[in-house]
Amino acid sequence: MITVAINAGDPGGVVKYWDEEGCFALPDGGTARGHAELLALYEQRLALRPEITTRAAKVVQAGDIALVTNVWSTRLRNGEIDGRDSFEGVATLVLRRHADRGWRILVDST
Repeated sequence: MITVAINAGDPGGVVKYWDEEGCFALPDGGTARGHAELLALYEQRLALRPEITTRAAKVVQAGDIALVTNVWSTRLRNGEIDGRDSFEGVATLVLRRHADRGWRILVDST
């Protein structure tokens, strides 16, 4: 589960849950695309040692594509962002099922 990898501080483990064409929409309007950029992003973010909890609020599946809405909360164990050490929100994700029947994140708009 991706939350286990995040909570363990394992950026490589997090990226395994992403499709090779994955795209993470950043709050500033930018994006991180593909495994190399996603790995760099998670190396930076996981340095703050986040502890995250998530709950899938809604899942809509159409064949090998799924739209997932997650409710999440995060507490940073090593630092702050803009003077805060805890955050919560809703993420919208598009997942794609692969030949191994596993689901990987194609798009994450947190």
